[in-house]
Parts: sequence; C-alpha cells; structure tokens
Amino acid sequence: MYCGECGAKLKKNAQFCEECGAKVKKEEKAKTSKKVETSKPKTKMSKKKKIVLTVVVILVLALGISFSILSNRFGPKGVATEYLDALISNDANRIYNSLNLSGDTTFTTKEEFVKLFEDESNSFKNVVNYKLTDISYNEGNLSATVKFTVALKDSDDDETISIKVVKNSKKKFLIFDNWQVANINNSIVVEDYQLSVPKSSKVSVNNIELTEKYLSSDKSTDELDVYIIPQIFVSDATIKTTLPCGIAVEEVESISNYNSSYTVSVSIDNLDEAMESKLKEQVKSDITKIYSNIIGKKDWNSIKDSYSYNNVDLTNLKDEYEDMYDDLVTDSDITLKKFEITDVKITDIALKNGRLEIDAKYSYNYSIEYKNYNNEVKTKDGKSSYTSTLTYDYFENNFKLYDLYGTVTYFSTW
Repeated sequence: MYCGECGAKLKKNAQFCEECGAKVKKEEKAKTSKKVETSKPKTKMSKKKKIVLTVVVILVLALGISFSILSNRFGPKGVATEYLDALISNDANRIYNSLNLSGDTTFTTKEEFVKLFEDESNSFKNVVNYKLTDISYNEGNLSATVKFTVALKDSDDDETISIKVVKNSKKKFLIFDNWQVANINNSIVVEDYQLSVPKSSKVSVNNIELTEKYLSSDKSTDELDVYIIPQIFVSDATIKTTLPCGIAVEEVESISNYNSSYTVSVSIDNLDEAMESKLKEQVKSDITKIYSNIIGKKDWNSIKDSYSYNNVDLTNLKDEYEDMYDDLVTDSDITLKKFEITDVKITDIALKNGRLEIDAKYSYNYSIEYKNYNNEVKTKDGKSSYTSTLTYDYFENNFKLYDLYGTVTYFSTW
C-alpha cells in the first residue's frame, strides 16, 4: 500500500505516512455481490408413489371401461341381444331375468317359470346365428327398436327380427339407464287373475292356498268370495276348490290374457259316493217335508220360520210353495193324503251364484181322495216320478233349502 499524498510506501496497518505525515485513507474494496442462481435439487419419485400413481391410472381406466361396458350392457343393444340370445339358447333362467316383475311374485317365481318353460314352445330353436343390423329410437328416446338378421337352420334365406325395448324410469344401480324388453310380460304373465268361489270355500292354485290377502272386498258378494292374484304365468294351472259342504273340485285351467278369470263349477263327477248319498237324502227329506206341509194344509206363514236362516230372502221358495198350496189345497177338488218318495237320482248339479243347484228325479207313491160324478168319496193310490230343481245354501254345517222349482201338483184320478 502507498501514500496517496507523496507516494511513499506505507507500513502495514499504518495510520499516518512516515514521510509526509498524511493520514492514510484505507481503500475499500467494492464488494459486488454476485447473485448466484440456485435451483432446488431435483428429487426422484419414490417407488411407492410410482405404484400408487400406476394403480390410480389403472383404476380410472378400468372404471371408464367398466362404465362403457355396463352402459352398453344395460342399453338397448345389450338388452335386446341378451334377450334374443336367451331365446335362441332356450335359457329359461335368462328369459325369466328379462321379465319386469315386481310386487307379489308368489305365483311367478323363477322355479315355476323354469318348470313351465318347454322346448317345444321355443320358436327360435332353428336360429343358428344372428347379427345386430340396426337400432332406431322413438318416443323421445324413451323406446328403441333393435333389428337383427338371423340365419336359420336348413334355410338359405335370412330373416329380420325386431325387438322393442323401453327405458325404465328408475336407474340401474342409480347410475345407468335401465332398458327392458317391451311387452314380454303381456305374453307370459297375466295380471290381476280373478277367481270366484262360493263363500267360505278353500281354494288353491298349483298347490298354493289363497289366503285373505288375495281376497277382494270390493268384488266379493254375499254369496261369492272373489280372489285376485296380482300376477301369474300363462299356463295350465291346477285349481282346487273345497266348498264349505265338503265337495272338492279340481280343475286344470288354461290361464291366458284371453282367459283371465275363473269361476268354480261343479258337476256330478265331483261327487264321491258319500256326498252323492248325502245329497240324495237331503233332497228326499226336503221334498217330503214340503208335501207333508201341504197334506197338513199349512200355509207359508205357518212354516216359514222352519226354512229361515241367516236373514236370507226366501221370496222364490215362498212363491213356489204358495202356488202349490193354491193348486193342491185352496183350489183343488182332490185331497192329497200321502206322498212317499221311494227313490232319488241326481241328474245334474251346478253352482249358481255360489249356491248348489241340484236336478233330482224322484219316484214316489201317492194316495188321494176325490169325489166322483155321483159325489161319492173315492180313494186312488198311484205311483209316478218327477224331476225338481232344488237350490241349497250351506249354513252352519247344514244344507238349507233356498229355492224349489218344479213340483207335482197334478194327481190323476184315473
């Protein structure tokens, strides 16, 4: 370092110049700060993060692919293709899954459908291959028609099959549009199938007993119980009805949308030997009682209480009896002294408004008194046969006569 005044060399750390005495001015080195651009060192991604990122990417791709697949599966093309494939392969399980069944499925279970589904009923069994050729949307995209070209066995000509699908208002899994084949149920399922049987009868369909939950209070009457099954398969169903009197009726009924109701009927074939014998005795007893009252010259008012039950309207029986009374008592020139039934044969039996209607042919012996031209009292014994129709209710475990049509009011004096 040198003095700034005289140029003499200065000693280290000297404050004054030894030559000229001038104060030494220290030179300050200008410090320039250099800005050094620094960058954070790059860190390598850990193996764990790479694995997580890879998994996330795979999941996103998988979800996207799955969404696309399921959208197609539940969409018009997928639903129509699934249904056609099920028909061709005669797969009852898959066809059942195509049905739009909700609510009470007691009579429309998969087991019942599989049992009823027969190979012979499959009109698609000759299809060997198919190809989706067109799809058109209708009704504001609420329905679609999917067309397929199908190749048939032993045929050089292809055919076109159209399957209509409709969009359900409810989403599938809360996400996907839910399409279903239209009108399958109309050809396979009968809704609100109605059965009418006499009051207090027991009835079963395909061995499933109808309970009170199927009983319609709106449609039932004083004579008939009306049951309604919400849905049942188009089929030949076995319906068994046991009337309150014990007569059992078992019929095979063809259920369809053209035959959507059933009313139980009774024939002579439904009577076992014990029931037939019981009904014969009932007919004999009631006709004998009627003629006993006539012989005793008892008018309706004097006997009506013996026929009354459960506040029932017996107007028809009353009219028939009063006609008999007029013919044989009030306006008759003869007096009936005896009327004895010797044999009864049931010729027909039916149900009418829930009541049992019996046609019975009976043989009888009779005895009458009359006056001849000489005003002499004569007696005539005879025998004959006649057919009457008797209508019965069954009340408190007994047959009750409700109506009687056709009675003997003419007895020949010859």
